[in-house]
Amino acid sequence: MKPNILVVGDLILDHYIWGNCERISPEAPVQVIDVKRESLNLGGACNVANNLISLESNVWICGMVGCDEAGNTLKQELKNRGIKIEGIFSNPLRPTTQKSRLIAAHQQVVRIDREDKSPICQEGEKFILDFVEHTLVKSKLQCLVLSDYRKGVLSESLTQSLIALAKAHNLKILIDPKGKDYTKYKGATLLTPNKKEAIQATGINVCDEDSLQDCIVALQKMCALEVSLITLSEDGIAFATRDSIQAESVKLERMPTIAREVFDVTGAGDTVIASLAYMLALGKPVSQSVYFANAAAAVVVSKVGSATASKKEIFAYLRRNNLLDSALVNAEFLKIFDEESCLNHLSERMVKIFKRQKLLSYWDKWIKAEELNEFLESLRQLKEENFKIVFTNGCFDILHLGHIDYLHKARNLGDLLIVGLNSDSSITHLKGTLRPINEEKDRIAMLCALECVDFVVVFSEETPRELIAKIRPHTLVKGADYANKEVVGREFSEEVRLIEFIEGKSTSQLIQKIKES
Repeated sequence: MKPNILVVGDLILDHYIWGNCERISPEAPVQVIDVKRESLNLGGACNVANNLISLESNVWICGMVGCDEAGNTLKQELKNRGIKIEGIFSNPLRPTTQKSRLIAAHQQVVRIDREDKSPICQEGEKFILDFVEHTLVKSKLQCLVLSDYRKGVLSESLTQSLIALAKAHNLKILIDPKGKDYTKYKGATLLTPNKKEAIQATGINVCDEDSLQDCIVALQKMCALEVSLITLSEDGIAFATRDSIQAESVKLERMPTIAREVFDVTGAGDTVIASLAYMLALGKPVSQSVYFANAAAAVVVSKVGSATASKKEIFAYLRRNNLLDSALVNAEFLKIFDEESCLNHLSERMVKIFKRQKLLSYWDKWIKAEELNEFLESLRQLKEENFKIVFTNGCFDILHLGHIDYLHKARNLGDLLIVGLNSDSSITHLKGTLRPINEEKDRIAMLCALECVDFVVVFSEETPRELIAKIRPHTLVKGADYANKEVVGREFSEEVRLIEFIEGKSTSQLIQKIKES
């Protein structure tokens, strides 16, 4: 199901100038940028709408542009992305807001703004209010988002009228606030201020958990919010519900940040509010909505420029960083991604692995010969999403602590561990007619029963070279006794890692001990 969401706010055209810097100007101590290309992106409320499109929502946008080239370009860019633009008011007396950013070596060097921050005219205010009221009924909206960049559109009177309208129709209304006076946002479902903005609005210096809770409570009481929330940059997102605050047993919840790489925070706030709006419009709980928004923001800050995050990217990020085992990731949460068929390219067993579902049988981890091609195709898809595949191999005859420790350490080197298991005939050829002690199916079952092992593939050749060539893992793991020795199949992997064995723990020693007893 695609939710119907309307975004109202300041419409901004983001202009990017990309170049390289190799010298300092002789005229002044400034960088000289050699321009390579220019691009246009959607900013402000437009970026919120664009994020909602990426999340597969039906999106309307409402705001103001000038009667100029930038305004025409902005409307066309919105229309090209499938955003409905009938709610845009064209004002001949002011320019379209445009921000130009100069980027060199993935770093923003300078920003130039062209704008008029004067309040919207009465004609424009009436146009927007009439459009929102009409669209609420005609299009059966599930959520209203106000994106305030203090460029003149969201006056106090218009903001309060929109909040009243949304509440009269039982709509969630989310607002990205600006400024020190938040009284104009009173009655909203939630606001998304960052820490600095929340401190300015409440006058409470947030320096520890107690002051953070005081600030969140103050925001709720100031604006009569259903959910009081603060984004904390590298510290994640903190929030509390109105019910817990009114009961004076404040339950402050915090979602820790999950971003691994940060290249550009431009537009991250737009992604957060869009993601929250998307989830709440679908009727998802607040805690799951915040978890989803946190992941979306992590995807976006790893890109340069005002960016968006698709459901496929969010799912891949959660999976790649082992974040699908959270208590918040239940079947209802995962349905969001299934609607986009994020898992359709994977086998049923792989889906269960990634969903942390209980397997019906430990045999589900065993990839039989006739299933290998399908399995390899699934691996190929995962690699395209930078999913790290780890491979190791061995006989694993009479499973013991040394094996378990080795396999556990191998699994921690990536996202998925595949164990290549020597067949009975292969072991007999290598170790003699008295081996293996445990037959092939017993050894498969024992490996499959280990949580750290994701899949087991049997090979009959003397070495696993052919199997490694097919799998092409990111990491090939062997025991530390392979130091200064040739590792079979290393040319088919990106790296080889050697793991120390636990001293005194080996199958040969166990067999000898049994004989001596």
